[in-house]
Amino acid sequence: MDHGLTDELREFQDLTRRFVQKELIPHERAVDAADHIDPALRRDLCKRAIEAGLFGFNMPADVGGPGLPYIAQVVIREQLGQVSMPLQETVGRPPRALLACKGEQRDRILYPVLRAEKTTAFALTEPQAGSDAGQLKTAAIPTEGGFLLRGTKHFISHGDSADVLVVIARVPQEGTDGALTAFLVEKGMKGFSVGRIHPKMGWRGYQLAELVFDDCFVPAANQLGGLGEGLRLAMGNINESRVGVAAHCVGMAQRALDLAVGQAKQRMAFNRAIADFQGIQWMLADMAVAIEQSRALVYAAARTMDSKAGNVRSVVSMAKLSATEMVGSVADKALQIFGGSGYMAETPIEMIYRDARAFRIGEGTSEIQRNQIARALLEAGPASA
Repeated sequence: MDHGLTDELREFQDLTRRFVQKELIPHERAVDAADHIDPALRRDLCKRAIEAGLFGFNMPADVGGPGLPYIAQVVIREQLGQVSMPLQETVGRPPRALLACKGEQRDRILYPVLRAEKTTAFALTEPQAGSDAGQLKTAAIPTEGGFLLRGTKHFISHGDSADVLVVIARVPQEGTDGALTAFLVEKGMKGFSVGRIHPKMGWRGYQLAELVFDDCFVPAANQLGGLGEGLRLAMGNINESRVGVAAHCVGMAQRALDLAVGQAKQRMAFNRAIADFQGIQWMLADMAVAIEQSRALVYAAARTMDSKAGNVRSVVSMAKLSATEMVGSVADKALQIFGGSGYMAETPIEMIYRDARAFRIGEGTSEIQRNQIARALLEAGPASA
């Protein structure tokens, strides 16, 4: 289907597809089985992503990134969705909150991250504060020369291995609940420790960690942005994160469909390929339609972000809701077409089925997306005739 991609966008698409197939897919099964990606392999793949011109594809030109429009970024993310989570992450996508780095922070933190010399994690979520960031309890107590961080974060991607963490904490202010502020916590800082690694259903090799701050001293030089700007830094790029997740899910679903089509042609039942049966044909047709619908929404959302026309947040929520719900349905149908072999850990379908479920939760649940969409409808009032 023609989605109006320019020749340049198709070049990004082809470049990323080739990188995924040549550099990432060959490692997928071993990483998933081990629930671990070797640090040396990760470094090598990051280096290869830099050489391919893909590393840091979400970064603006003024810090050395490619400065790509959102439509180009989702084209890349869609192709990265065709490989498992820990491997697609090697095509670095640093948190844009790091753009708030100033002066020596850029030389010490930002630029080494963009060169893949340091790894990062973003620490926002807490045991009692997921979708409701206003309930964050981690405190940053002012002290001589800096702050003492007290609290716990959980479900933090790469929190166990990151060299630098962007941590959102609440600085006490008289008469208020405190000012949410961002801090750069570096590995080895006294009072910072990694708690448990959360066991999980899917995303094997992509660790989610609990982080503990027990009077962790953070020097004033490691405050990121101004006092009270933490929530803005955390949520300022939420649309980019959500549309990226949506694009990833489209890629994941496309891979499941491609595998299902191949299986339907090869698998025999009653002396016929199962692709000859109308029931299977209808399943494949429904999968294809659902993917194209979500892809169209994702591309439309990215173009809306680029043009800044209309209610961007609502359109992005539509794309994320559609794509994350869709990939679960497509993965389920694909597994059904594979039959018993799809349930075995011998094909990517079993991994895709497990991995798909998390996307309806991360970066804002499906329910949060519905709230955003409904709020925009109610605020807009009736459509003009």
